[in-house]
Amino acid sequence: MMSINIGPFALPLEPLLLFGSGLLGILVAAILARKKTGSVTDPLLMMLLFGLVIGRIVFVIKFADQYDSFWQMLDFRDRGVDWVYGMIAMALFLFWQIKRLPQQRIALFGGALSILLFFSVTSILLNSGREQAVITDITLEQLDGERVSLVQLAENHITVVNLWASWCPPCQREMPAFEKAQQQYSDIRVVMLNQQESAEKIEDFLAANKLTFNHVLLDKSGKVADAFGAYGLPVTLFFDQQGNLVESHMGEVSAASLSASLKRLSP
Repeated sequence: MMSINIGPFALPLEPLLLFGSGLLGILVAAILARKKTGSVTDPLLMMLLFGLVIGRIVFVIKFADQYDSFWQMLDFRDRGVDWVYGMIAMALFLFWQIKRLPQQRIALFGGALSILLFFSVTSILLNSGREQAVITDITLEQLDGERVSLVQLAENHITVVNLWASWCPPCQREMPAFEKAQQQYSDIRVVMLNQQESAEKIEDFLAANKLTFNHVLLDKSGKVADAFGAYGLPVTLFFDQQGNLVESHMGEVSAASLSASLKRLSP
């Protein structure tokens, strides 16, 4: 499961999980500090914010060549964060706060530990089923009417499957990033898997936007989305050479976040 469905809306799990972990940590810290003077809420919130900002800055520096403008660098929607540096920044900020507020050290440490444990354990539980997921052997149509299965198309290659539709604005915005990745990583299969639209409509959309992809498939009944619990668009699935699902991303990806994922997968 990659999202939580609320009516017609599908919300990605990762940001919700981070938000919930922060709330839990603040609650634990408040309980531990109830007999102490001073607030522990602000230091914990600032710790999370500091870690996210530092992690984002490091990520942007690493992939600066993938951004077209300064405003794209500020756009957190692609969730591009270097978590190693982010965690280091959080730890340093926490130690500074403990030194500055020694009377609150137990509450601060307890709150931070609760955030880390809840986020880690919940992530492991949510991803435990995904570790067993493999690329599906569903047969789909190509634009020319020929039929091919995803397994056949992958052929022991690292494969990226993007679920999209022409009416979806985030899908439209991220498509140039996939076209660029297809050109940069010739050994990686990029599969643009359209959801429930006709071949004519897809061809018109690609032509109007001057987009060219080697592999465009039609999932007219949404079988692949059902197979992976991918409700909401866009969704990107990353498979290794053995066909195992190793990463997924719900929502718009930027050229930088896509490049980061592909570099992690590349041998």
